[in-house]
Amino acid sequence: MSAVTGQAATDTPPKPVIPRGALVLTAACLGLFMSFIEVTAAISTLRALQVDMHVAPADLSWVSSTYTLVVAACVLSGGALGERFGRRRVFVIGVVALAAGSLVVATASGFPQVLVGRAVSGVGGALVLPTSLAIITTTFFVDLPRMLRYITIWVSMSGVGLAVGPLLGGALLDRFDWPAVYLVNAPLAVVTVAVTLYAVKETKVPDRALDLPGQFLSIVGLGTLVYGIAVGGREGYGDPVVVTTLVVAVVALTALVLVERRAPVPMLDVRMMASVPLSATLVVAASALFTFVGVVFLEVLFLQRVQGAAPMDTGLKLLPAMVAFVLSTLVAQRIATKVGPGRLLAVGSLVTAAAAVVLVGQQPDSAYGITAVGLALLGLGSGLVVAPSTAAAFAVAEPAQMGAASNAVTAFRQVGSVLATAILGAVLAVRFIGALPDRLDTAHVPPEVATQVVAVAREGGNSAGRSTPEVTEAVAASFNVGIHTGLWVVAGVSALAAVLAFAFVSRKAKAA
Repeated sequence: MSAVTGQAATDTPPKPVIPRGALVLTAACLGLFMSFIEVTAAISTLRALQVDMHVAPADLSWVSSTYTLVVAACVLSGGALGERFGRRRVFVIGVVALAAGSLVVATASGFPQVLVGRAVSGVGGALVLPTSLAIITTTFFVDLPRMLRYITIWVSMSGVGLAVGPLLGGALLDRFDWPAVYLVNAPLAVVTVAVTLYAVKETKVPDRALDLPGQFLSIVGLGTLVYGIAVGGREGYGDPVVVTTLVVAVVALTALVLVERRAPVPMLDVRMMASVPLSATLVVAASALFTFVGVVFLEVLFLQRVQGAAPMDTGLKLLPAMVAFVLSTLVAQRIATKVGPGRLLAVGSLVTAAAAVVLVGQQPDSAYGITAVGLALLGLGSGLVVAPSTAAAFAVAEPAQMGAASNAVTAFRQVGSVLATAILGAVLAVRFIGALPDRLDTAHVPPEVATQVVAVAREGGNSAGRSTPEVTEAVAASFNVGIHTGLWVVAGVSALAAVLAFAFVSRKAKAA
């Protein structure tokens, strides 16, 4: 009997051998890193680019907004194109597009060429984001623990890219002109393509319907939504163009839901969202990157425009968020097996809410300690949410919905990240303009000068640095008011995500 038992114990099936598995993960992570470094590296170049090309202040924000706008509009289509034409092929095309767009910007002779380059990079990012995850899931699906572990590592690269962007941009700006920042992705693309072609096997669903109506409606709906939110913050939400744009967004997104419900092979399976736990998981997943990207975006602006930090110093001061995020994501999977991914989502969301509240304590003359603590909490909480959100979706989804749930989580996360800069940028602009007249009056700035300052600010300019100390201080204080309001929005989003995760995700996952 003991011999039989011993024989049975030794007959445990070995783990499947996956050729070049480490290189597959490396390729996917490099692609994701390239996608996210585009978000924050560009912010560090804005002042230098404005001076070099004499860009109007109101137009400067489109350097960063164009990329996120195109990513948001096309990210849902990227996954469907990968399935139909080959995930490796579409991933490689996306990597090349990311680098090509950056080269167009680096060699630009005028501002319109800069925006074209940013749009091309946005198309690349929309192709890379979903296919990089699909490469991992299709390669390692036979080894679920390994797949979840690799997804955790893959997700951590988003935090690395966001935090390294300002650091790398600042280092290059210290020695070179702003085009050098946009040359970073070119050598990375060469390495990524080479590793991908060598290690990644092609996978596709050749008879996969493209769902052209769904793709068209997602591009129109998400594109107009992000555009309307971003422009509304500057022009006002009563502007006829903004109102029309947002109405088009609502109509297109509503039509998208109706079309996807009837499509035989939908790009986004909205039918599975009838499950409240799964829908809650998707909202929490979106809120995770909304919070992380949003706070990094606000902190870059706070450090540079309120405290006057140089680009290199800004990157260094953001390191606590990056380090905490990477470490937290690496240990999140082990914790999830003990406490459940749903509870991790709830706890992590509470921590990010606390991080935003801590950062509200920042003032123009405050010490770095407040910033460091808030950023460390941000990275810690985000790491407990971003990676486990995929595992949480698996825990609450039906077995037949696993693939669709994975794609939906990816899409919602990326939409959350691009909505962060649009929504928080709009909140910041509205509050900044609203607070500026009172701050100028408190600083005893003459009315005629104050009127000119407010007019420049409404166009997106920053008069600090070429004005009196009183004006500079008033502008910084008003900008800080806007940043505080944005952080309160982040805190509210994170708190709501914590409630959803605790009420619907953790209990469902525990029962399952």
